[in-house]
Amino acid sequence: MTPYTTRVARLSGGLRVVTQHDPTARSVAVGAWVGVGNRDEAPAIAGASHFLEHLLFKGSSTRGAREIAEGIDAVGGDLNAFTSKEYTAFHARVPAKDLDFGLDTLLDVLSDPGFSDAEVDAERRVILEELAWSADTPDDVVHQNLALGLFPDHSLGWEVLGSAESVGGMRADDIRAFHDRWYRRANLVVAVVGNVDHDDICARVDTGLASLEAGEVPTRIPPVAPVEPEVAMVRNIEQAHVALGWRGLDQFDDDRFALAVANQLIGGGWSSRLFQEIREKRGMSYSVYSSMGSYVDAGTFSIYAGTSSDRVGELCDVVEFELADLVENGPGEREMEVARGGFEGGTVLALEDAGSRMAQLATNLLVRDRVIEVPEYLERVRAVTVADVQRVLSKVLSGTQVRSVVEPRP
Repeated sequence: MTPYTTRVARLSGGLRVVTQHDPTARSVAVGAWVGVGNRDEAPAIAGASHFLEHLLFKGSSTRGAREIAEGIDAVGGDLNAFTSKEYTAFHARVPAKDLDFGLDTLLDVLSDPGFSDAEVDAERRVILEELAWSADTPDDVVHQNLALGLFPDHSLGWEVLGSAESVGGMRADDIRAFHDRWYRRANLVVAVVGNVDHDDICARVDTGLASLEAGEVPTRIPPVAPVEPEVAMVRNIEQAHVALGWRGLDQFDDDRFALAVANQLIGGGWSSRLFQEIREKRGMSYSVYSSMGSYVDAGTFSIYAGTSSDRVGELCDVVEFELADLVENGPGEREMEVARGGFEGGTVLALEDAGSRMAQLATNLLVRDRVIEVPEYLERVRAVTVADVQRVLSKVLSGTQVRSVVEPRP
């Protein structure tokens, strides 16, 4: 039996806390998930969530960036953050004896960020370099163009980093106002995994975030504009990068488990249809894979490969054939066994450490307002049938395909 005990508390103002007690853990993972991402930004401040992600570890009014950096290095821990379309996450992992430092630091910078105008200007330059790096990376560009094609005139299609114009125009007061509006108790989940006491963690989180008001959560408008089927670009590169995409399933669609298995079958591993046919059999690509993404009111399913310009047509024909074959004839029983087993094994391995479990707990509670334990999730995956795979692929692929290509100059 698992040694873990998971508990959830709902504190005043809508603040949620989830802990997982692991008596065997020698480390502790702490994280704060904030329910705001780049889809919630106005065009003039596109990239504000990511900008703020960079700035919070600059310190608070009582501790500086150097103090935080030295503190985390002194205990051998790690401190990081990331921004997505719908939430921003801040997390730390430290030895169990250093829980006080990890948790107190996180709560401090969340509630009382101390970044200065000079730090905003310095970090602006860092983000502009990050945007330039992404623009020089064609597989990043092809996926960003795919998002623009799938969600035209909608913030789900925007680059998480923002644009050079929006980042360049944002002032420190804009970012502080964004923090003051969204970094509030109703929009926060704090997760802690390790040999910890649930009631103690709740009391400390409640006190550490006492200065925050209840606040609000974002109101989101689903995408309604039709997709743009073709997005093409020419760059000074050596090979063509191709991304094919369809609008997929939202985070609450029961068919998401079937799509996860279908994704594994199509391009999720070495034995997948596309890896075997495109790379192993035809030698057409070094990198080929499929992926899926989901949001509260939309989703994506996509396929990516890099190949020579003269083989783009052949590549797309192979993808079309394999997808049509799966819809019409379904996967074989051995394929299903491998796909379900691979997905289940990958899920279990990904949750092997405290940090991964902390992230899974925080994301579930923030997005679905409940914790989906691993056994429940895996049981849903095991229940997926061949007919389920055919049905979900037929549903997703019946939508208009978006084809994004970044090709070399002639």
